[in-house]
Amino acid sequence: MSRIGALDPETMDEALRNEYDSLVRWRGGTPPANGMFGGPFDSWLRSPQLCHKMREFGGMLWNDTSLDRGVVELSISIAAWFWQSNVEWSHAATAIKFGIEPAVLDAVAAGRRPDSPREDVLLAYDLSLAFLQGKALSEALFNRAIGLFGERGLVEIAEIVGFYTAVAFTIRAFDIEPGGDAPRPFSRPAEA
Repeated sequence: MSRIGALDPETMDEALRNEYDSLVRWRGGTPPANGMFGGPFDSWLRSPQLCHKMREFGGMLWNDTSLDRGVVELSISIAAWFWQSNVEWSHAATAIKFGIEPAVLDAVAAGRRPDSPREDVLLAYDLSLAFLQGKALSEALFNRAIGLFGERGLVEIAEIVGFYTAVAFTIRAFDIEPGGDAPRPFSRPAEA
């Protein structure tokens, strides 16, 4: 159960109300029936400027990179698996919609390097895991990345993994889970 509730638009200060209204427009023009936007948005709204900047940055990473959209969604899914974020795992279905083989996501969910004939898929996996595990990129991995994705693509994949790590931390801090019958493959581990 989420540790955060809906905000009342009638009690918002000007900065919060402006960001709330902007978020409503961005999400389709109608406020959510239960007052909750879902994902990290309700948490981010507690800091209106941060919410705005995170939405801009996330939108750029989601829509305007030089990378194949399936690779973007795969990298998000790898971050979701690593941080055990059920909300973010919804990106696995989107990765499949954008051409990533279901078996690749099955392997990610099982904690295995996928088998794929696509070098971009294997490279996205290797890079994402190296970033998430806090490892330096080997010269060979760096050269593979530059050769296939270029410097711009390498920067973008690093930022995608970093951004969705921040999203996972927000979701975990406020114990946010997906709504309805959305998949919840990850159990909630107790605090150590």
